[in-house]
Amino acid sequence: MIRDMIARFGPETQSVVDIGGGYGIFAEEYQKIGDCSVIVVEPGPDLADVCRSRGLSVVSKFLEDIEISDIGEGPHSFVSFELFEHLVEPESFVQHLSELMKSGDLFIFSTLSGTGLDIQVLWENSKSVTPPHHLNFFNPRCTRYFLESMDLEVLEITTPGKLDVDIMNNSKTEISDRFWNTFLDHATENVRANMQTFISEAGYSSHMWAVCRKP
Repeated sequence: MIRDMIARFGPETQSVVDIGGGYGIFAEEYQKIGDCSVIVVEPGPDLADVCRSRGLSVVSKFLEDIEISDIGEGPHSFVSFELFEHLVEPESFVQHLSELMKSGDLFIFSTLSGTGLDIQVLWENSKSVTPPHHLNFFNPRCTRYFLESMDLEVLEITTPGKLDVDIMNNSKTEISDRFWNTFLDHATENVRANMQTFISEAGYSSHMWAVCRKP
């Protein structure tokens, strides 16, 4: 997905910068299929060491402390997976990232959508709502507004999630809504799959992707 997005929207990327790269799994896999280098930004010293042991290029700093000399002149495509919901100050994070970006650079990220099906239905019983670990619940509409307010060009916002119906089915005892109780009790596997496809395509999965570009 990332490779295809970069091919569709990005410049000739010199490097992909994985913000919060963890164990380096994405970076390691992307280098097998991509045609550019990958830089892992990982502030945790133990995780950074794991990435280095895998032969990955690592910058062991928080994004807000990164300078352009740490990652090179670019062009870059910045990616971040399941990090946005943990940010204390999303505006500060994106502002500093925008300062690192050059015209044409991409920022691609995945995060939770607070208007996603399983979160809306389960609400206070949703396992995704776990403060202080998850602090932000953006959604497709406010994500567009937020990124545009930061002077970034929004290219695509989708909710390609595949697990909303399964998550609700695994927490049926926590659901009071009669429709969803009936649906989960009686829908066939094929009907559940069709419902999940509809929810994702309509923009109401709790798993959201956003693609934006520095003008």
